[in-house]
Amino acid sequence: MKIGVVLPTSNPDLLADRQALYTRWARPDTEISARLLDKRVPVEADPSDSFVLPEILQQIMEAEQDTADAVIIDCMEDPGVEEGRLLVNIPVIGPGHAAMTLAVALGYKFSILYPLQQTTLIERLVAHHQLSSMLASIRYLTCGLEGIRSSDSTTLNILEQTAITAIIEDGAHVIIPACTLTSHLAQQLQQRLREKDYPVPVVDGPSVAVKLAEALVDLGLSPSRVSYPEPLGISQRVS
Repeated sequence: MKIGVVLPTSNPDLLADRQALYTRWARPDTEISARLLDKRVPVEADPSDSFVLPEILQQIMEAEQDTADAVIIDCMEDPGVEEGRLLVNIPVIGPGHAAMTLAVALGYKFSILYPLQQTTLIERLVAHHQLSSMLASIRYLTCGLEGIRSSDSTTLNILEQTAITAIIEDGAHVIIPACTLTSHLAQQLQQRLREKDYPVPVVDGPSVAVKLAEALVDLGLSPSRVSYPEPLGISQRVS
């Protein structure tokens, strides 16, 4: 099985790390193939920027052409996932939705730990998937994206503090760190919470996305063409 991972960035410095991260969660017989956006996309462009969407869709289609059996978008905001499902015949998975779907199977309420003060995009994702009634809170990670990139120890401490606040003050039963760059810290965070008598699962988007992709391919399932009809002529124009 081959799973393509689309990084919504053109930054080549991230490629090896993200390739290794997703490979860590894959089965031995699963090949992970990470791919960057075209270098014409500015390195610091936000994945939610409207001009980035066509570039993400291009990589989704190219992943299918390169014989990928499924595609994951490496961003918890799931940019391009819905649109990509219209263009290819393989599963297109967003780690944000995947994590939330698993979270509601593990507890009654989940809290999202988010590295941006502006929460509109993640709120829209929750609402789009009709999970607002299960959302305990969205808590801001005070380290921000730059802190996540610069210090694992500081990030882990802030993840822990923020998760405990969500559990105590918001009634969270499940924690979702909403940044794929914190994926390698999720198990440590869960262990810390358990050591402090908070038996709350921490659901990591990238690892769940890999396992969901493998399961869908194993089961021969792909998005419904009733929900995601092929657009007339669009794929030819984009390609």
